[in-house]
Amino acid sequence: MRNKYTKEFENFVRKNASKYTRKELILLLENKFNVKLSNDALRRYLNRHKIDKYTDYKKYNVRDVKRSKIGAEKITKEGVFIKIAQPDIWRRKTRVMYEKYHNCKLTEEEYILFLNQNINDFRKENLVKITKKELAYLHNNKTLSSNPSLTKLALLSAKLMIKIKENE
Repeated sequence: MRNKYTKEFENFVRKNASKYTRKELILLLENKFNVKLSNDALRRYLNRHKIDKYTDYKKYNVRDVKRSKIGAEKITKEGVFIKIAQPDIWRRKTRVMYEKYHNCKLTEEEYILFLNQNINDFRKENLVKITKKELAYLHNNKTLSSNPSLTKLALLSAKLMIKIKENE
């Protein structure tokens, strides 16, 4: 079955894989080449032909991103970013919003945690500053919760456990 697809099919996929999500690409292929593809079949085809795997994330036109105005947002698989300066300086929206709310500057060792685990909720009461050790403790002990009160409690527990270990 590997020879089922033509060279024209492969060229079309290579040209369009980074422009569309897998679902959109499947629809295009079905209409243009009259083939029936599942999401898994397309994924295997992309892997077998060494075509960019991350077609679920739309690629940004580099020229458009560089021309974006300060304050523009882009969503990537790593999170939401805000353009803070020209020509192409972007920062995580969580850090920008926390610094704005609390009128402070975060260091590289400080992280921002969503108390309700909703990565699209940038309200002041949902963002809390934590250290790398605290974040590791929360993840290792699987104590993060969609309930902000439980997450706060888990964070206090993490801080206590870290202090105890430091004093041993």
